[in-house]
Order: sequence, then structure tokens, then C-alpha cells
Amino acid sequence: MSYTFYLPTKVIFSDKAVDDLMAVLDKPAEPVLFITDKGLVKAGIAEPFLTQLKESGARVVLHDDVPGNPNLEDVLPAVEAGMKMGCRWVVGLGGGSVLDTAKAAGIMLSHPGVDYEDLQWGRVPVTNPPFPVVCIPTTAGTGSEVTKVTVIGDRKGFKKGLLHPFVFARTAIVDGSLMLSLPANLTAATGMDVMVHAIEAFLGKRASPFTDLYALEAIRMVRTWLPEATANGSNLEARQQMAKAATMAGIAFDQSGLGLVHAICGPLAGAYHLHHGLGVAVLLPYTLDFDAPAISPERWYALSLALDLPDSAHPGDLKNVMIMFLETLGLPTRLGEVGLKQADIQAIAEGATRMAMIGNNVRAATADDCAAILTAGL
Repeated sequence: MSYTFYLPTKVIFSDKAVDDLMAVLDKPAEPVLFITDKGLVKAGIAEPFLTQLKESGARVVLHDDVPGNPNLEDVLPAVEAGMKMGCRWVVGLGGGSVLDTAKAAGIMLSHPGVDYEDLQWGRVPVTNPPFPVVCIPTTAGTGSEVTKVTVIGDRKGFKKGLLHPFVFARTAIVDGSLMLSLPANLTAATGMDVMVHAIEAFLGKRASPFTDLYALEAIRMVRTWLPEATANGSNLEARQQMAKAATMAGIAFDQSGLGLVHAICGPLAGAYHLHHGLGVAVLLPYTLDFDAPAISPERWYALSLALDLPDSAHPGDLKNVMIMFLETLGLPTRLGEVGLKQADIQAIAEGATRMAMIGNNVRAATADDCAAILTAGL
């Protein structure tokens, strides 16, 4: 089977992200569009970056009005301010929403006069390389710093990803020390997003020997370090290891695709405004239970080693293994606990079948299969 592996992003695993950012900006005096969120500004996490940029002589356009699920209207003000100032760099400091906003801004700045919705929906092709974007994640979760997709809601709020090689950030600076203040519940939920990314990348139909390397190592790291990062958020080593795991899982799933957990979580999270990481976490045991019969002996052997399971374990054990892992993290284990109602199951199941990633799942799934998974997890 042929496959392609393409990652143009320079990845810096850092222990001092401020210094690394200044080293990346080859002309630090050029205007910089700095995108973050108000929480990071209030917490003081953005301040060292902004101070260092200003001390270098750079003119900084600060845009910190990024919500948890950004729409086009949340991105346009940043782009307009960046254009007015003549910004030549875009820096995103934050979680997945901020990084997606920064990547979208980089594309929009290089396509002046083009409606972003036309790019989203493929009515106009992406033709121009983006302005250079530097992504600095502050959660160990989405892996957006190393993916070629940015998910922004259109003017109607519909979440539509723009997927193109030009969406890749030029540089990712990954520094776990920026995550030390993340609360335990968010550490656990975002960390489980990493686990799901890695498992789906490994089991997916488009997996390759290259993506297997990243996916399996990410699974090992999450299994080892997420409980510690959740229980003891001040453990810098645990934070650094989880930050690396998130980036590795991001590399894996961007190249090999996702699967049924994410397909179901899309309409599930949309229906209940559910945190994405929490949604995929609670779905994982029941989706793996469905997938178990399709996991080949060769894939099972490698996956069981990464999860540190005993020789006697078999794919049918995955449901209980993941439920116990969620309990260790203090996360819910039933979909009813995060809002799922029996009356909504069929609509969510049908919505899942319209998600593109369902076709990459290790086992084909119909709407009835998705409904059965949701019912089992209720």
C-alpha cells in the first residue's frame, strides 16, 4: 500500500517558549499579529511574550477575543487589524480554538479580498502561501500546532474545516510549562483527546508505518503521564511529556485520519455544547467495544503493548480498560452524565454518518450502529 507523509512544520520542544519565539522571528521588528484569549491574558501567561516582543521593537497587534468555538466573525477583526498594521507574522498562543484562529488568519491575510467562506466551501481555491504562523499550545490536547486543518464556523455557525497543506503552521513551539496552571478537569479532558487521536490514528484505515510510530508513542505517554498530570498539575515533567504526546498524536491523526469516536462526537458535542475532549473521552470505551472485532491480531499486539495490558488481554477488554482509565482521571464514564438524552440518539447517530472521518474507521458503521453505541453508553 502506498502512503504519503508530509509535515512542513518546524517543531521545537521547548523549555522556554518566549526565547524560542524570539529566535523564530527572523525580523522581530516587523509587525506581529498576536492571537490569544482573555483567560491567558488575565492569568499572565501571555504577558512575557508580549513584553519581549515589544522590547525587541516589534509593533504588536493583540487580539484576545477568541471564544471556545470561534466563528468567522471572531476571526475577521483580528485579520482586519493585522492588515491595517501591515503585520507580517501571526503568533497563536492558546488552545485549539486560538491556534485554529491563528492558522485561519494566516490564510486570510495572504488572500486579501477573498471571502473566507469561499475558501472553506471550496468555491475559491487556496492559492497563496499563508503569512508565517507560529503556534504555541497551552493545552495538551488538539495537536492543532501540527495539523493542516483549521476548523472555524461560517457565518451561520456551521463548523467547517479548511484543509490544505498551506494551513500548516510554519513553526510549533511546544512547552509544557505553559500548561502548569491548567485545572485537573481540563487536563484530563484534553489529555483524553490526545489518547483518542492516537488510538484512532493507529486503528484507522489510512494508518502507515510512519504514523504508527507517533501514534503508539503518544498512547504510551498518555497512559503513563496523564494520571500524574491530572493529579499533580505542578509536575513539570508530566506536563512536558503530555505536551509532547499531544503533538505526536496530532502528527499521527493529521496524516492518517480519525474515526468513529470523532464522527459521533461532532453532532453529540454540537447538540449539548459539550467540551470536545470530554465528549470523545466518554465515547471511547463504547466505540472501541464496537470496533474490537475488526482489530487484527497484529494491530492488537502493538496496541496492547502501548497500553501495557497483560498477555491474556484481548480486544474485547478495551471497553473496561478505558472505563477504568476514565475513573482514574475522575472523568464521567456514562454519556448520560454529560447530557445525552434517549430522544436525541437517532438524530445524533444519523449526523455521525455524515461526518467524513467515519469512512476511515477500522469497522464500517451505519446509523443504527452509531445509535447502538450511544445507547450502550447512555
